[in-house]
Amino acid sequence: MFADFEGTTWGTGWTATGDFTNAGPVAGGIGDQQPVSGYLGSKLVNTFLNHDTSTGTITSPTFTINSDYIDLLVGGGNHPYTANPTPGAEPTAVNLLVGGTVVATATGQDNEALNWVAWNTASWKGQQAQIQIVDTNTGGWGHINVDNIVFSAEAAVPVSIETAVNLLVDGKVVRTTTGANSEQLDWANWNLSDLVGKTATIQVVDNNTGGWGHILADQFTFADAPALSATERAHWLDYGRDFYAGVTFNDVPDGKRIMIAWMNNWQYGGKIPTDPWRSAMSVPRELTLHKIYGKTELTAQPVHQLGSLRQGQPYEARTPRLLDGTTTLQGAGAKGDTVEILAEFKAKDADQFGVNVRTGNGQHTTVGYDVARGGVYVDRTKSGDVGFDATFPSVEFAPLPVKNGKVTLHILVDRSSVEVFAEDGQRTITDQIFPNRDSQGIQVFSTGGRAQLDKITIWQLQSAWQ
Repeated sequence: MFADFEGTTWGTGWTATGDFTNAGPVAGGIGDQQPVSGYLGSKLVNTFLNHDTSTGTITSPTFTINSDYIDLLVGGGNHPYTANPTPGAEPTAVNLLVGGTVVATATGQDNEALNWVAWNTASWKGQQAQIQIVDTNTGGWGHINVDNIVFSAEAAVPVSIETAVNLLVDGKVVRTTTGANSEQLDWANWNLSDLVGKTATIQVVDNNTGGWGHILADQFTFADAPALSATERAHWLDYGRDFYAGVTFNDVPDGKRIMIAWMNNWQYGGKIPTDPWRSAMSVPRELTLHKIYGKTELTAQPVHQLGSLRQGQPYEARTPRLLDGTTTLQGAGAKGDTVEILAEFKAKDADQFGVNVRTGNGQHTTVGYDVARGGVYVDRTKSGDVGFDATFPSVEFAPLPVKNGKVTLHILVDRSSVEVFAEDGQRTITDQIFPNRDSQGIQVFSTGGRAQLDKITIWQLQSAWQ
């Protein structure tokens, strides 16, 4: 045991700065803080001293690393350490310093429940080190909880904090769902078509003692069609994560209704890795009403004036049968970080098909169609920098029935965003992405079979700033 924080001070040889200079370990939560759990003994480091406005550092005495691992309990705000944080993204972290340089770091998960973190320190054995707890964040979840720093021969195993309903086959979880931090129950559904005939059990799990550390479940039903949640039942104007507070303009010529929205999300809006500003606005979109499959629906298309940004001759290609896999487009104009793409597919016998944009360096953002689910999707889980917030890596899905398996994808790609307009704007998805600057490749793909690429056209776009 290196530090258990059970005393009235941080410990012998520990030093503190800022609001933590004359403070010490506390017994659980402070004031109106949510319940704190997962710590051992009666006290812990909790920097929620003056709500989230408290800032400073708490630094250990120098010690020699002589173990393969340093294990510690960490909770609180999710603000990872960076050497040069942008405003609003200051860390709430605990760092291992060797030679004054941060070589390992950990942060919370926006949860007051502490859990184990293990640093592999074998490569630094024999070197002098310090552990420093840093809280320089005054925004939401601007605090950190730390307890029980242990030198160990083994990596501590994180404790399960799930609140979930699981489907188990042969003792393994094959489907899972959880709540939405709400006491309002809503439908969830599992597609079990690949599991028909197998023996299964349903398991309700609650291993969480922190905020929202419980789950509600009811009405387990076998059905031929999925019961849709409120989110799935909704006809969203945009199904992406980054289309917020849309506004329209009055007195537009010819009575057109033009909309523009903030391209961001309050879940992570203060953390996105950009400088000197964060986020942008969507492209202007013209809203219109159309009769689709007997229903009147609202559609959205980029305003036609954006066509003036196209440069030179477009890249064009077609492939009667896409290989089962991924094909990188080659030739002049077949890559870029600011492009407009119009792709027309037929499903044939493929399960999924579509376009990967901003590829390279192991990164890509997928815009595709899922035949089984019957909809278009954007997968940004490998789109570049996705680690600045746990809620950022995501897959967005929009239900979209199509005729004769034909799908048209109109995609606007910018340096940090993708805007998708499927089937003449019947469905739109807007997402931010943060790939490397030189990740500019474009690919087409087909999985589970072969799709047909009727035509793909790519225009290079010049800047809208004149």
